[in-house]
Amino acid sequence: DALITAVKKLKGGDPRQDNTSIRPMISGSSAATVEKSVNEAVKAGTKLLVGGKRRGAFMEPMILEDAPFDTDTRKEEIFSPVILLYSYNDFKEAVMEATSTHYGLQAGVFMCDLNKAFYAFEHIE
Repeated sequence: DALITAVKKLKGGDPRQDNTSIRPMISGSSAATVEKSVNEAVKAGTKLLVGGKRRGAFMEPMILEDAPFDTDTRKEEIFSPVILLYSYNDFKEAVMEATSTHYGLQAGVFMCDLNKAFYAFEHIE
């Protein structure tokens, strides 16, 4: 809930303004491509928890949860303001899943167990 609240507070707008946290994407067509991918993912079962509306080149920041593996939002790079959330009961399965994509620009693992944190650091590429 705190993450959703924080994302809702992000202000989109003119990148020259100091109070702007989210800027437009590189082009309207890039934003339209992201919008299409998100819509297809939602139809396939992804939960859109917040955001996702598009106005021209501007995309609202969004949080997507449990995107199926075969959707573009999960298997392709998405250069947009999106957070993809997944939860797992088995930690090693989660680490394997995180390394199963072709890309590895960013991954975040949040936990209290330092041993698991080091395991993730060693195994996620």
